[in-house]
Amino acid sequence: MEITWTRTDAARRWIVVSGLVVGPLLATISVAIGMSPGGDDLRAQFAAMGAHATTVLMQDVLETAGFALVLAALAGATSTLRTRGGLLGTIGSVLAVVGIAGFGVSNATGLAVVALAQQPDQDAAFHTAVAMSSNGVLATMGTVGFALEVVAQVGMLLVFTGLARGRVVSVWVLPIVVIGIGVNGVVGTMVATLAADALLLAACTWTAVRIARCSHAQWLGQAGRRAGTASTAPHDTVVEAA
Repeated sequence: MEITWTRTDAARRWIVVSGLVVGPLLATISVAIGMSPGGDDLRAQFAAMGAHATTVLMQDVLETAGFALVLAALAGATSTLRTRGGLLGTIGSVLAVVGIAGFGVSNATGLAVVALAQQPDQDAAFHTAVAMSSNGVLATMGTVGFALEVVAQVGMLLVFTGLARGRVVSVWVLPIVVIGIGVNGVVGTMVATLAADALLLAACTWTAVRIARCSHAQWLGQAGRRAGTASTAPHDTVVEAA
């Protein structure tokens, strides 16, 4: 038996698979290179941000790109859900896409603090950053970014729940994602964030493997139908052995 893939479907599937692996990997790397030597002391962290501005910039870019990729890839993975889990996946994908903006806003706030940390008068710059972060534009941006990140996390959970309900992935993927979100939210340290991103990487990688191995009918959400319903136009097909 042969399974016929259109080039469009094949490209979409591999974009989703690549995003599910590369996205959380970049997010994990961003935390690993951004471990602050200043510990929990805000003043020491502020000084470290000024001294290592390039590293902080790399961290922010990698984190934003990583979560943008993984959230977009999860939204794309919902194309496999046309019956079971379809509603959950659709709602989750919308929330995930909206939540992408949260990481951009949060990291823009961080870059503003980095710019202050590079000022010659460190004491004045630190007091300005604290004031702006507690009651100012940075505070507003931080609140908005945090809210959108929560929306993104809810979206991820709904998408994974939909994929599990649609039997695209195993149910055990859900506890891994939930534990990661819980650890990051409750503990809140860089080590906890690194652990949470590593758990997300494991869950997304397994999801990517399942999607990479799915049939054309499964990708189209038509697992119950006979194979061969896809287009067989010679100019737009890629044939894979079953």
